[in-house]
Amino acid sequence: MKKKPIIIAGIVIIVVTLIIVLNIVYHDQKILVEVKKVNWGCLTSKVSGSGELRAQKQVNIQAQVMAVVEKIYVSEGMHVKQGDLICVLDQKNALANLELAQAQFDQAELAFVRSESLFLANLISRLEYENSLINYRIAKARLEQAQDAFQKTKITAPVSGVVTKINIKEGETAIVGTFNNPGTVLMVIADLTKMIAAINLDETEVPLVKPDFEATVYIDAFPNSQFSGRVTKISYLPKEQTLLNQSTTATSAEFEVEIVLDSNPKLARPGMSVNAEIITSKKDSILIIPIQAVGKRKIKGVETQSVFVVEEGIVRLKPIKTGIASETDIEVIDGLKPGDLVVIGPYKTLTLLKDGDRVKYQQ
Repeated sequence: MKKKPIIIAGIVIIVVTLIIVLNIVYHDQKILVEVKKVNWGCLTSKVSGSGELRAQKQVNIQAQVMAVVEKIYVSEGMHVKQGDLICVLDQKNALANLELAQAQFDQAELAFVRSESLFLANLISRLEYENSLINYRIAKARLEQAQDAFQKTKITAPVSGVVTKINIKEGETAIVGTFNNPGTVLMVIADLTKMIAAINLDETEVPLVKPDFEATVYIDAFPNSQFSGRVTKISYLPKEQTLLNQSTTATSAEFEVEIVLDSNPKLARPGMSVNAEIITSKKDSILIIPIQAVGKRKIKGVETQSVFVVEEGIVRLKPIKTGIASETDIEVIDGLKPGDLVVIGPYKTLTLLKDGDRVKYQQ
């Protein structure tokens, strides 16, 4: 019976000793973290998007009168100058109307000259003279209309450039555009001496971009090259496809931005896929830290942009104010000083870290 209290006392001593040992071990345990010093540096903030290559000056050629295509004088890839004859439509109907209008005009002109002489000689009334004058003016207007319609059967190049596409063949009918029907695009002429990259940007990035911002364009067809350029146009309305998607799903809007290339790559063609980076801001001599160090955490019950700073082996959660950012770094405006050690990882450790934790670190 006397052995039982001794056994119980021994167990108690062992448990107490174990608790003390574990407390000592836990107290001395430190969390391994990665840190980096806050340093002065320069930062470039960019936005990026994808799209296609286009000619800065591109014209869709459409017929202004409905007729059968009689002759095409150009082929795809051919260089043309402004004013060159590129296509002729069937002229039979237009020529007949022109000859009829010419004959009616000649008749009205003779009648007017005769009535004018008789009116000056007081041989006809003013009403007869004025009717003759009106008939003459009507005949003249009809002649001008007929001449214009005949001239429109001869289609000339409105700009100098390259014929990039022909959509119609000889013998097919060219349809004139109406309100509901855009009409037949006979061919496309583009000035390939000046190319633009038309890219799509998310609505959150558009306010950061301004005309004349510098950009770098990457063309998929030329993987080892990059081309400099400048922003020339920022769309005020989102793309039509984006509006259509928004009516069915909760997607963000995309806006088109045009970048004029400083130099044109050889063999570049409209429609080639491109990616572009636009520089939105540059700053020198600023405090920067890795962007993964920054996160929103609760400080005094409020979600605050903050970082963990190592001070004498203990992490302290500090609120900061940030500025521009790149893909890897972010500007610190307030809250840190040069030389401070901020925790940058590992990611899992960073998410579980708490103010006051003891740490050991490697840079």
